Amino acid sequence: MNLPLITIGIATYNSFETVERSIYSALSQDWYPLEILVVDDCSKDNTFNLLKKLEEKHKEIRVIHNSQNLGIGFVRNQIICEAKGEFLAFFDDDDISKNNRLKSQYQRIINYEKKKKNFVPVICHTNRKVIYPNGIIRIQSTMGTKLDSNIPKGIEVAKRILLGKHLINGYGSCPTCSQMARLSTYKIVSGFDSKFRRGEDTDLIIRLALNGTHFIGIQEALVEQTMTISSDKGVDIDFKYMFLLLKKHKTFIKKYGNYNFCFHWLNIKYLFSKRIYFRAIVKLILLLIKYPIETIKRFTLSLQNLQINNDFAFFHKESNKKIN
Repeated sequence: MNLPLITIGIATYNSFETVERSIYSALSQDWYPLEILVVDDCSKDNTFNLLKKLEEKHKEIRVIHNSQNLGIGFVRNQIICEAKGEFLAFFDDDDISKNNRLKSQYQRIINYEKKKKNFVPVICHTNRKVIYPNGIIRIQSTMGTKLDSNIPKGIEVAKRILLGKHLINGYGSCPTCSQMARLSTYKIVSGFDSKFRRGEDTDLIIRLALNGTHFIGIQEALVEQTMTISSDKGVDIDFKYMFLLLKKHKTFIKKYGNYNFCFHWLNIKYLFSKRIYFRAIVKLILLLIKYPIETIKRFTLSLQNLQINNDFAFFHKESNKKIN
């Protein structure tokens, strides 16, 4: 049986301490044929030299080096352009994937496609084991894990992300580090938005949804994600791009919902993440007075993510301490 080539794409920057384990995680996949495409975004440490040594040692590895730092959105587009595989799976430079990840995601996609009479773009994510610096471990779910039952798809996924609309089987995050799809699926929307240095994965999901993509998931946590502290992570940086994301999709939000409400709700989330609780509560009360129905619905749905959001807030707090 001739199996298709799968490209594993790894974007890396200043990851000398972690990227080797990520690459060996890719090399350990029980899948062949395989290529591992690593793009170093002008690291300042010894990452690139390490990558070249690994490239010389393993024929599956191909390394690209950027002479200037271009950002994660741009780098992931480089991977899409350079990938030779029929399928593309993204690994992060500080994560580990189980050796059956590629096979499981490939089979999930193929089985789902076989059930459809006509071609539909499909993207697959897996649940993740998330490890925080303080030792807390969470299993983070993704959407679409209920097999072929109410699979999230199309515009309803965009409404779920941007407007907080309820969606059956549509809860959970869709990060690039647990993602796999046909290479052609990424090209439908011309890849990532290179202006985004954070939140590029969420923007991709929204644009794929607006192009009719189906979102399927795997319940097993096939990715072990380590939350590492770095200078490009923090509440202010994350929310800068969240607000940019809101602005980018303003036309869609105004068509199907209330842009002003979404803006104020995001501002409350920002204050909560900064642990400025008094101001957050005051703004929440004012929002409840002005938009009672929308606020109650959004608040109720957000309760299921309360622990995750609190973990992220604590992570960002500790990151700021160590960086500053």
